[in-house]
Amino acid sequence: MTRPAPSRALSALLFLLICLAPRAASAQVCATPGKDGPATLSGVVNTYFPGSSTASAGATTVSVGGARADGASPGITEGDLLLVIQMQDADINSENGSRYGDGVNGGDARGSTNVATSSAGRYEYVVAMNNVTTAGGSVQIRGTNGGGLVNTYTNANAGTQGQRRFQVVRVPQYSSATLSSTLTAAPWDGATGGILAFDVAGALNLNSAVVSVAGRGFRGGGGRMMSGGTGQAATDRVVMSTTNTHGSKGEGIAGTPRYTYNSVTGAVEDNVFEGLPNGSHARGAPANAGGGGTDSAPNLNEENSGGGGGANGGAGGLGGNTWRTTSATGGYGGVQFPAAANRLVMGGGGGAGTRNNSPLLPVASSGGSGGGLVMVRAGTVSGSGDILADGADAYQATLNDGGGGGGAGGSVVVVAAGGGLGGLRVFARGGRGGDAWRNQPTGSTPPGERHGPGGGGGGGVVLTSGAAAVTVTGGATGLTTQAADSYGATGGAAGTSSTTTAASIPGASMGAQCLPTLSATKTTSTPTLNNTSSGVAATYTIVVSNVANRGAAVRVSVSDTLPAGFTYASTGSISYTGTATRTSTTDPAAGDAVPVWRAFRVPGGSSVRITFTVNIAAGVSGTFQNPATGFYADPVRTVDTTDASVSYNSASSTGEDVTVVAPPLIRLVKSCVSPANCETTPTGHRPGTELTYSITFTNEGGRSAQNVYIVDVIPYSVDMTNSVNVRTTELRLGSTVFTPNTSTLTLPAANIRHFTDAVPFGAVAPWTPSANYSPSGAAGTFDPAVTFIGWQLSGSMPPNTSGTVTFTVRIR
Repeated sequence: MTRPAPSRALSALLFLLICLAPRAASAQVCATPGKDGPATLSGVVNTYFPGSSTASAGATTVSVGGARADGASPGITEGDLLLVIQMQDADINSENGSRYGDGVNGGDARGSTNVATSSAGRYEYVVAMNNVTTAGGSVQIRGTNGGGLVNTYTNANAGTQGQRRFQVVRVPQYSSATLSSTLTAAPWDGATGGILAFDVAGALNLNSAVVSVAGRGFRGGGGRMMSGGTGQAATDRVVMSTTNTHGSKGEGIAGTPRYTYNSVTGAVEDNVFEGLPNGSHARGAPANAGGGGTDSAPNLNEENSGGGGGANGGAGGLGGNTWRTTSATGGYGGVQFPAAANRLVMGGGGGAGTRNNSPLLPVASSGGSGGGLVMVRAGTVSGSGDILADGADAYQATLNDGGGGGGAGGSVVVVAAGGGLGGLRVFARGGRGGDAWRNQPTGSTPPGERHGPGGGGGGGVVLTSGAAAVTVTGGATGLTTQAADSYGATGGAAGTSSTTTAASIPGASMGAQCLPTLSATKTTSTPTLNNTSSGVAATYTIVVSNVANRGAAVRVSVSDTLPAGFTYASTGSISYTGTATRTSTTDPAAGDAVPVWRAFRVPGGSSVRITFTVNIAAGVSGTFQNPATGFYADPVRTVDTTDASVSYNSASSTGEDVTVVAPPLIRLVKSCVSPANCETTPTGHRPGTELTYSITFTNEGGRSAQNVYIVDVIPYSVDMTNSVNVRTTELRLGSTVFTPNTSTLTLPAANIRHFTDAVPFGAVAPWTPSANYSPSGAAGTFDPAVTFIGWQLSGSMPPNTSGTVTFTVRIR
C-alpha cells in the first residue's frame, strides 16, 4: 500500500514497544495488565504530575503537584503503572567564554560538564500502591524488586545549576488498543508533558494511523525584536535575557531559558525567570539545546546571526553568519546525548537568531521545538502505521533578521513481545533551520542582503526489536537570499538507531510479561455426613490464588455450581493473603443453587479464601464431587465485558468430595411359618393350635442401624358388636428366638420384653421397667396375660443385613 508522507510540521512521537524477554521471577514487578480495558486511542491519554520535591533513591513515596489540566483526566489509583522520569538535570560551565558548556578551554562553548553521569533522561516504571487525585499528593510506589526508587529524582529552580525537573506520568494499561491519527501528548511546558506512554497487554493495531508528538519536546528559543544594549560583545557566549541583545538559547536538559518558542501553539512564551545559570542569551549551547545567535554589533543588535540546532541522537548544526560583518557568530548546535534504553530524553530546542526588525512578525527568528518522547509496550503488534518523533522546523518566514535553529528529533524505542513491527515506520528526524530573508534578491558585493540562517536539528534516537523502518536524518539548514545560501549554517547530524529488549527497560515489567495466573482449589471440612429426615449441612472452602510476581487480577468473582439437592445457606468467612482486597460486598442469596461472590482484586502472590455452608435436602445420598470457578477481567480482552476463568477440577482431588449417607431404613416382613400355610389370624384353626410367627427385618438404609428393637402384638380379634379386643391367643413362654445374620447384632437374654396392656409403640430403649411384665411359668407353658412381645437388640446392623425373630402362640 502507498502511505502519505508524514508531515514535518507534526510533533515527534517516541514509541516504546517493549520486547518480551525472560526475566527472573524474583525480580519482576507488575502493575495491573489490561486495567484500562480495550480502547481506540485518541487525543492525550496520559495524566502528568510535576514532581514537587526531590525523591531520593530507595524512596517508596513520591510527592507530586497537581496534574496538568490539558492532560488526561484520571488521577492515580492503586495498581496503576507510573513512569517517573528526570526531564532536566545537567551541569554546565556558565562562564561567558570558550569554557561555556563543557568547561573545555578553547572549545566550541557548548555541551555539559557531566552529561554522561547526570540524571537527565533516567527513568523507571513503578506501581502505584495508593490513590492520589489530580490535586496531587504523596504517591506510594513499588519499584524494582518490590522496593523503592532506583534513581534519585530532583526538582529545583535554577541557581548555579540550571533548572531541574522531573515528572510522574500515569501510563494507561490497555488490554488491547487501536491507534488513531489524533493520538498525541501534551506539549512540554517546562514542568510536565512531552511524553506519550502506554502499555498494551494484548494486541496493538497500528490501524494505518500517523501518530505524532512532533515539536512537543524541549522548546526552541523565542525570537525577540531587540534594539541592542551596552556592555555586550561579539564574543559573548552567555548573557542575561535583560541585556536586550543576542538571541535566546533553546531549552534542553540543562534548563529552560526565559523566552521560549512553542512550535505547537506558535507563540513566544515568557517564563518569567532565567532557568539557565548566568542567563539564556548568546551563542553558547547548553547541553543538548541550541545556542542563540550572538550579534556582532550588540549595541544595535542588527547583524542578525542564526541560531544553533537542538541535539539528541545527533548534534545540532551551527547557526549562520552575521549580515555585513559576515562574522561566524551564529549559535552553536547542541551536543549529542548519550541515550540508552534506560536513559531517554526529548529532542533539544533550537536557538533563536538575533533580531531587530520584523515588527509585524512577532515570532520571527524563533527556534523549533524538539521531538517528544513516547513509550509504548505491547504484547503483539499488527497492521501498518507511522510514528513521528521529528523535531519541529524553526520559524520559516523570517525576513531581514537571523533564522532560528531546528529542533532535534525525539527518542523512539519500539519493541513488541510478539513481533509484528514489519508494518511500522518510525521517524525521528531533526527539524530544518529557519530561513533568513529568503526572498531577498541575490546581489554581487555581497550577494544580496544575507542574514544568518538557522542550523539544522540533530536526528533522534530509535531503538527497535524488529524490522521497523527507521529514519533518523538530521535537519537541513535554513537558507538566505534567492541564491539559497546556507551562509555558514550547518545541518544537524544524523541520529542513532539500534536494538533493545524488554529486559533493558528499568522498573515494572510490561503487561504482556505480567498476565495474572490464577488457580482455584476447593476443600470440605465435612467429607462424610449422615443425612436425616430434616436434611444436613456441609461446609466448603474455595481458595483463588494468583502466582507471585504477576499482575493483579481485577473484577474477580468466585462461583460454585452446587449438586442437585444442595443449596447455599450462608458465608462463614472471607479472608485474604497478601494484598488482595474486595471493592464491594456482593454475596449470594440463601437458597441459591449457583452461589457467586463478586468484586475481588487479587494481586500477584495474593489469594482470597471463602468458607461457606450449604444445605443438603433429606433423601439425598451418595458421594458428590463439586467444581468451583473463578472469573476475572481478561487482561488481553478486546471487549470490556470479556472474562477469563480458572476452574478447580473436582476429578483431580478428593479434597472437596462429600459423601452423604442415608439414614437406616428397617423393612419388616411378618409371616406365619407353622403350621404350613397358616394365616396371621387364628381364623380357620381350632383352639389349641400353635402358630409360629416369623418377623424378618432388613436394613435397607445407607448406614448401620444401632440398638434395633422390635415389638409385635400377640394376635387378637375384635368383637364387632361391642368394639372391644378379644384375646384369642396366648404366648408360649420361651418360644421367642432371634436369628441374626451379622455378628455385630446380639440379643442378650435380658433384652426380651413382655408387656401387658401398656402399648410400647414409640418408646425409646431401654423401655421403662414399669412397662415390663415378667410372666410366670416355665418355658413351654402359655401366658394369656402377655399382650406384646419385644426384642431389644444390641450392637450395629450394617446396611443390607437382616435378622429374624420368631415366637409361638396357641389359639385359645
